[in-house]
Amino acid sequence: MNDASPSQDLAPRGETLRIDYVPRDGLLKLSLVNFLLGIVTLTVYRFWARTNIRRHIWACVHINGQPLEYTGKGIELFKGALIVFAVLGLPVVLAVSAISIAYGPEHPAVAGIQTLVFLIVSLLWGAALFRARRYQLSRTLWRGIRGGLEGSATTYSLTYFGAMLAKSMSFGWATPVMNLNLQQQMTGASRFGDMPFAFKGRAGPLYPAYALCWFLTLGAIIGIGVLLFAGLQPMFGEDFSQWLAELFVGQDTPAEDSWVMVLVVLGGLVALLFVFSVIYPVIWAFYTARELSVFASYTTLDRARFRLDASAGSIIALTLGNLLLWLFTLGIATPYIQQRLIRYICDRLTIEGEVDIDRILQSKAPLGTMGEGLADAFDVGGI
Repeated sequence: MNDASPSQDLAPRGETLRIDYVPRDGLLKLSLVNFLLGIVTLTVYRFWARTNIRRHIWACVHINGQPLEYTGKGIELFKGALIVFAVLGLPVVLAVSAISIAYGPEHPAVAGIQTLVFLIVSLLWGAALFRARRYQLSRTLWRGIRGGLEGSATTYSLTYFGAMLAKSMSFGWATPVMNLNLQQQMTGASRFGDMPFAFKGRAGPLYPAYALCWFLTLGAIIGIGVLLFAGLQPMFGEDFSQWLAELFVGQDTPAEDSWVMVLVVLGGLVALLFVFSVIYPVIWAFYTARELSVFASYTTLDRARFRLDASAGSIIALTLGNLLLWLFTLGIATPYIQQRLIRYICDRLTIEGEVDIDRILQSKAPLGTMGEGLADAFDVGGI
């Protein structure tokens, strides 16, 4: 006798998802082979190198004990890069070369072309990110079901360009809102098979951390300026004050040995810039951790919600470790850096609730035959 009621039969079924990172052997060999073949082929092999690394790292990501599968091909990335170079890169090179030969490299038309290229790159930057994500998701399978990204790359790119303008015009204070809008657009367009992800939330919870980091950064800049002045003033005395007045106010009283002061000031600026480049990511690790955690909590798939346990300390440790790996191996350990990034997410990500996997159908979105041409050209393809 079956005791199940009709209401129980109609209840939605699903399974709780667990993500684990299970390391595999072979990454060291891949790193060395990719590095050597990159040198031999004058970096052309990088498309196949990237594909091999993705296959390795994707296979280490297990969802409920089953690994992801990456089906991308190096030739697809290579074709995409060739097309972008033919459409964007080659015309610019030919135009600049022709004008430089005919009228000289100082001709205003050269600067005009460079300005136009900067504007085009700025407008297409978001499209590069969107198309790279679309390609990667479409080549990612789990249980035979592939991911996808719907929507318009053009629309996202215009939103991204507007976000950059808003951030700059607001001295950065629009960053939480703009980042939220971009994440909502990207996540809302993401699919697992035919099942959409959802993203919904407010930017308000991000602003306390952002304000803290913003004012700490301002204080760091002021403090570095004061240290520079305090360190140089005793060296040159009144001559240093006169030189600053001449430089910033326009006074006509030249300071003696001004060229020495220029060299010393430049050296001091370089040294302090190095110090600031270390302090800056440490300060903003607090906001990065907060944004990652909040954005994860705003993301859902079916009846499941994501949680990410990110902290400033863990972000600093991850960044510092990656920097040291890159420096001490001269970039050869880049695949290990990429692995550390993915493993960080997997180790700290939990999924609450259930997803009805059985009702997910294969994505019907057509598979493109080209890879991340724009992303490769702009160097924004990520892993």
